[in-house]
Amino acid sequence: MAKDILGEAGLHFDELNKLRVLDPEVTQQTIELKEECKDFVDKIGQFQKIVGGLIELVDQLAKEAENEKMKAIGARNLLKSIAKQREAQQQQLQALIAEKKMQLERRASGTADTLIPVWTRWEGQSYLVALSHQSWEVQGLAG
Repeated sequence: MAKDILGEAGLHFDELNKLRVLDPEVTQQTIELKEECKDFVDKIGQFQKIVGGLIELVDQLAKEAENEKMKAIGARNLLKSIAKQREAQQQQLQALIAEKKMQLERRASGTADTLIPVWTRWEGQSYLVALSHQSWEVQGLAG
């Protein structure tokens, strides 16, 4: 009966018979809640560490991807440049071929006694021989 009167006044006895303002059941729930909060805070801290490490890893991978992207762009530009250089060189060579063909045609249509120097070997000696365009035609060597 004394417990009931004290309970109505908001006073309670704990397991050691000490007088408490809170109900022992509420006190126990408060202690459990405090422990759960501590565990929660610890888990949040661990989560933040994991997320921080993940963010650093993703940042590093992004930097590496950006570097590789820049290398690929540079390589592509270099290949384009090389292709343009080869195209220009090919055009130059085609122009040179056309020029040489024109020179050969001019020589072929020139005078019949035009001499062409030719090196030859005979009995171990080298000789410079001048052949005319007509002599090549006779031998079937003219273009």
